[in-house]
Amino acid sequence: MKDSYMVFVLFAVLITPFLPQLLKAKCPSCNKRKLDSVESPASADKAADEQRFVTYFKCKACDADFSREKSGPLVKIQ
Repeated sequence: MKDSYMVFVLFAVLITPFLPQLLKAKCPSCNKRKLDSVESPASADKAADEQRFVTYFKCKACDADFSREKSGPLVKIQ
C-alpha cells in the first residue's frame, strides 16, 4: 500500500519541471506550443483604459500576432 503512494509521489516530483511546457497555450494557426506573451504591439494605439484586460501573444513558429481579452479566445491581429 505504501509503495503505491511512493510511486505516485515520485512521479509527481519528476513531472513537475515539465508542467509549464505541457500547460503552455497552442497557436491557433499552426497548433504548436510556441506562444509567448509580449507587451502591447506598436500597432495597438488605444487608450490605456481600453487595454486594461488585453494580453498580447506572438507565435515563434509562424510569427503570427494574437490578442486575448480577459480569458476569451485568441484573436489574430492583422
